[in-house]
Amino acid sequence: MYKCIAAACLLSLGIAAQAQTPTPAGVTGNASGVPAWLYSVRPGDTLISLGQRHLVDPQRWDVVQKLNRIADPHRIPPGTVLRIPASLLRASPGQAILKTVHGSARWREADGSWKTAASGQALPAGAELQTEPLASATLELANGTQLRIHPGSTLVLDTLSLYGGGLMADTRVRLLRGQTEITDNPERRAQQNLRVLTPSAQAVVRGTVFRVGVEDGLTREETLEGSVGVDATGKTVVVGPGFGTLAREGQAPVPPRALPRAPDVSTLPARLEQLPLRFSLPAARGEQNATLWGQVSQDSSFDAILAERTSNAGVLSFADLPNGRYILRVRALDALGLQGLEARHNFTVAARPFAPALQAPGRSATVRSPRPTLRWTSAVDAARYRVQASQSENFAQTLLDQPLAQAEWQPAADLPEGKLYWRVASITAQGEQGPWSAASPFSYKPAPGQPDLGQAALRYEADALLLDLPAPPADHHYRVSVSATAGMAPEDQQQDSSDGTVRLPRPSGGAHYLGVRLVDNQDGTAGPPMLQKIDVPSHHPYMWMLGLPLLLL
Repeated sequence: MYKCIAAACLLSLGIAAQAQTPTPAGVTGNASGVPAWLYSVRPGDTLISLGQRHLVDPQRWDVVQKLNRIADPHRIPPGTVLRIPASLLRASPGQAILKTVHGSARWREADGSWKTAASGQALPAGAELQTEPLASATLELANGTQLRIHPGSTLVLDTLSLYGGGLMADTRVRLLRGQTEITDNPERRAQQNLRVLTPSAQAVVRGTVFRVGVEDGLTREETLEGSVGVDATGKTVVVGPGFGTLAREGQAPVPPRALPRAPDVSTLPARLEQLPLRFSLPAARGEQNATLWGQVSQDSSFDAILAERTSNAGVLSFADLPNGRYILRVRALDALGLQGLEARHNFTVAARPFAPALQAPGRSATVRSPRPTLRWTSAVDAARYRVQASQSENFAQTLLDQPLAQAEWQPAADLPEGKLYWRVASITAQGEQGPWSAASPFSYKPAPGQPDLGQAALRYEADALLLDLPAPPADHHYRVSVSATAGMAPEDQQQDSSDGTVRLPRPSGGAHYLGVRLVDNQDGTAGPPMLQKIDVPSHHPYMWMLGLPLLLL
C-alpha cells in the first residue's frame, strides 16, 4: 500500500487557511485529500452556466449548490467563492516535459514497450521513467515544478490532470526506487497540487523544496524549504526546513531530526592533476566517521550527473573525469541515512596528457656519473616531453629544463654532487602540457677515485704476498687483485681489505700484475684500479721476507 507524505501545512489546515482568505480561482483540498477548486464568481455567472463550462456532468450543478449553500442558482453575488470538488470538474490530460536527459534513460507508456528517453520529449500520464547508473533526468511540469531524477531511479507519472481550462493542476507521481529532488511550484501559483507516493509514504506538496529517497522498503524525506507533513500508517509528522524523517514500510514515521550540517569544503584542492580524484573532508565536530555522499557535474543545476560516490572513510574518490571545470556537491549522512545540508566546491581537472612513469634513475637511487641518462615511459597522447631537475623538491630553482622528443636524455653539463630531484611532463601535438610526474629523488655521488699507493709496501714470505696499504677513506674498502696479464683477466687472486692489510698466497716467480681499487661500502661501486707490475722472486726456502718497492705502471 502507498502511504501519505503531506507537504506545506497539513491538507485540512490548508483548507482553513484558504477559506479565510479566498483568492480568485483558488484551489485547495479537503480532509480526505481530494483537491477542490475555489472559484470566485464573476458578474453574469450562474451555477447552470458554470456547470456547462466546467463540470463533467453539467446537470450536477445542484451538488455545487448544496455544498456551497447557494439559495438561488441564478443569482450569485459577484465575488462569492465557490468550492467545487475536482471529482466533478472536467479534466484535460496534462504532460511532463523531459527538460534534460543525460546518460542511459528509458520510458514507456502504461503497458507499453520501452523507448529511449531524450531531452525535449513529452511524457503522458501513466508513463514510467527509469534512469540507469550515472544517468539522470529532469522532468518539468506546466507550472515550472521540477523533479530531478537521480541515477538508478524509477518514477511513474500516475496523474497529470488539468481542470478549469488549465487553471488547476492535480499531479501524482510514484517513486518506486532511487531518489528525486523536487522544487515545487516555484512561482507559487494557486491551484497546484503535487503528490509523491512511495511504497511506504506519500507527499502532498505546495510550494516547497524537498528530497525523497526510496531504498529497501524505506522512504527518506528531507525538507530544505517550507514544511512537509509525512504520513505513514495514519500517523503524521510535520518536518520543517533543515529536518528529515524516515518511514519504514508498515511503521509510523520517526520524529523529525535535524539534518547533518554541510561538510567543510574550504580545504579541498581547486586543481587536481592526478587520477583518481580524491577529496578528503575533515569530520564535523561530533560527527566522527560520518558517511559522505557526493556528486559531480559541470552545471550548477546538476541536471547532468557525471559521477556519484558514497564513502564512510572521509574521502570521496572519483576514478576519472576529462580535463575541465566541475562542481562537487557533498552531503553527510546520519545514522538513518538521511542526507544533510549541502556544500559545493568548484574544481578543475588537468590530468591529461598523463605524465609518464619515471624509470631511471629509480626513486632514491644513487648514480655515479655526473651526467646520468634519464629514462621514462612513452605516455599516450604525448608528442614530446619536458624534463626538469632541481636540488629542491618544489623545483623553486631548476638545474635542467629541457623539451625533448624522445623518452630519454643525458644532460650536457655535470650535475652537482648530493641529493637531486627530477620530473617529466607530457606535451600534446597541440602544445598542451599535462601535469608533472611526482618528483623523484636521487643522489649523485662520484665513484671512488684511484687509491694513493705512495705509502704502500709489498712484502713476500715463504708462502704469502703481503701488502700494507694506508687506511682507506671512511665508508670504503680496498679490493686487491693479482693477474698474470696486464688486462687483469682472468684474475688469479682477489681479496678485500677494510684496514689496508692484505695477505695473498704467494704467486709463482716471475712477472705479475697487481691491481688495487677503492670500493664504496654503500653500494659496492668500485673505482678505477691502480695497476702495477711486480716481479715475484723465485721461491727460496731460506728467504722468509723480502721487501720490494712498488713500481707503478
